Amino acid sequence: MSYIDHRAANIDERELFTFTSSEVCRLYDRIRQDNKILGGVLIGTCNRTELYLSLQEETYLDPFEIICEIKGQNPVEMSRVKKTLVGHDAIRHLMMVSAGTESQIWGDAQIISQVRDAARVAKEEKTTDSILNVLFRNAVSAGKKVKTHIDFKISDNSTALKAVSILSERDDIEKVLIIGNGMIGRLVGENLVWKDFQATMTLRQFKTGAISVPRKVDTVPYSERYDVLKEFDAVISATMSPHYTLNHQEMKEVEVWPKVFIDLAVPRDIDPKITDDPDRGSSIEYYDLDMISKDEVEESKDEQMMEINEILREFEEEFYRWYDFKTTMGGK
Repeated sequence: MSYIDHRAANIDERELFTFTSSEVCRLYDRIRQDNKILGGVLIGTCNRTELYLSLQEETYLDPFEIICEIKGQNPVEMSRVKKTLVGHDAIRHLMMVSAGTESQIWGDAQIISQVRDAARVAKEEKTTDSILNVLFRNAVSAGKKVKTHIDFKISDNSTALKAVSILSERDDIEKVLIIGNGMIGRLVGENLVWKDFQATMTLRQFKTGAISVPRKVDTVPYSERYDVLKEFDAVISATMSPHYTLNHQEMKEVEVWPKVFIDLAVPRDIDPKITDDPDRGSSIEYYDLDMISKDEVEESKDEQMMEINEILREFEEEFYRWYDFKTTMGGK
């Protein structure tokens, strides 16, 4: 497996390796066409892009080269931001990711569902084999057990909750606009309401199917976000859009800006150029994911890691027992 994460790559560099839905399809097409590859799973989150491959015996292939191929990046020039692991090291890394110990925010509450969803999408794309299916199932189970037995201070272990805590520390924020109706946006909305903020969420008019909006959260059409911006004290944006949800050029036409902008997306939703605006840039607070999480990675977690390692070892050994049985029986 190869990965690019927050430890080696800053947010500008991680944006280069963020996959759109069409690029995910191209990646899985590429995997299906390569006879050396038995299976592949892509994990893409705000913190990381990771590609796991199951290969034919006596075969070596750096997954980073495939990532770069799809993203149009030079693998030699960008090699400084990636790491490639094989065998046990790759298995242990996946277990650690699922447990939330590799995230910018210690014990990341969303990572288990992200790992599970990655495996599900790969299975739907018919790019997994039995090894990756069992490995990812064990990793998700390991992550769940870690969350059950380890006290990660749940009140503060997600980017959504970190964003809300930033606003809670100020006494001049009442009305908050949430751009995005995905999992993170809904979690933001729920916690804003719980903290007695007035929250409003944007909805895209063309979105089909059931739309889930947290209780007591108002809504406004996404197309009207610039028109209503002056009514809010803060904005939190969390979408999967490849384009800015708030563009600096468009922001110039907004008469009054919110005091705080929090961007929970990679690639970023909010144009960072707003901080350089000569008229209003100095009067606002702007946070991206790296800014929100920078203090978290410095804290020592040695005692908890001892307990976590014991749990992960249990699920690693379970996987190896299955693999040994599979190899002995000659199964596929």
